[in-house]
Amino acid sequence: MLKLVYPICCGIDVHKKFFVATIVQTDYQGISTYYQEQFSTFPSEIKRFYDWLVLYNCFNVCMESTGKYWIPIY
Repeated sequence: MLKLVYPICCGIDVHKKFFVATIVQTDYQGISTYYQEQFSTFPSEIKRFYDWLVLYNCFNVCMESTGKYWIPIY
């Protein structure tokens, strides 16, 4: 059995004009619930993505960077 490291986390699939994020929340019984949302790559949508993460208390995010479409905004 796999050890649960992050009970709430998010994975991101990045495309050219949008990205899809999925949050998974796993409770103490090992039951997982998934929430998925699509966001555009405009700064206002990235802010909406941030707000969405905070709404679900999700602070651990990972993504596979396979292209040149993702540029961090600081």
